[in-house]
Order: sequence, then structure tokens, then C-alpha cells
Amino acid sequence: MNKLNVATSVKTLLISVTIGLSSLPMQLNAMETADEGKSDVEPMALRLIMQDLELNMQRIASAIIREDLVAVADLAPLVADHEQPPMTEKMRILSFMGSDAGTFKSLDGVTHDTAMTLKELAENNDGDAVIKTYADLLQSCVACHQKFRKPFVAHFYR
Repeated sequence: MNKLNVATSVKTLLISVTIGLSSLPMQLNAMETADEGKSDVEPMALRLIMQDLELNMQRIASAIIREDLVAVADLAPLVADHEQPPMTEKMRILSFMGSDAGTFKSLDGVTHDTAMTLKELAENNDGDAVIKTYADLLQSCVACHQKFRKPFVAHFYR
């Protein structure tokens, strides 16, 4: 197999992985909605922030598929510098997390840094690196959800 065929195969594989991973936010949101649908508690600002992040992640995935790296560069900072909950809500969240608050902040930092790397790679027109970095960005989101979503929902919405 020559270098061109290998490169094309790798790019096809990465696009397939990106498309598959791009459905994760929707799947996680569906699970969250089902879990939280049992509660009469008013949604926290963090839920709206997460919904905005989900939408921006989907927009990035769509832009990657269209090879619109200008859009990826424009959208990545919306993930990196997402809105923060009001201070009173943030204090409730951090208090609930206790000793895990540092882990939560660290995962948010990884998400920020990875999204900014994604922006830079898109500005440099490096499509292959954009695909790989988007997969890393999704993984940072999923790592946080796996650690914190269930206990968070159980505590604040039940």
C-alpha cells in the first residue's frame, strides 16, 4: 500500500471516529433528560451551559465534516470560554464536589486548552490534526461526564 492510500485510509478512519463521537453529546443529553425528567427542581444554569456546549460541539463536528475549518476556528472558542454559572450556583456545585472540585476544574481546563488548540489547528488549515484534536476534545467532555454527571444529577435533581 502506498503512502497516499495509507493517508486516505487514516483520514477516512478519523472522519468515521469523529462522526461516531459527535453523537455522544446527544446520547449523554438524552440520558440526562431522562434522568432529570423525574424532578420538579428548577434547572440550574449549568444545565443551560451544558446544552450550549453540546450545540457548539455538534456545530464543530458538522464543520469538520464539511471541511469548513474557518467555522471550526470560530466555534472552538465558544467551547473553550463557555459561560460560567452564577457565583452562588458555582459555590453550591464546588461545595457538593468537595475534594473532587480540583478534578472538576482540571477537566474543565483540559477542555479549554484542547478547544484552543483546535482553534489554532483550524486556523493553520491542518485538517487531520483538527480531526484528532476534536476527538480529544470529545474525550475530555466524556471523561467529565463519566465522573460527575450521575452524582451531580442525583444530588441536585432528586
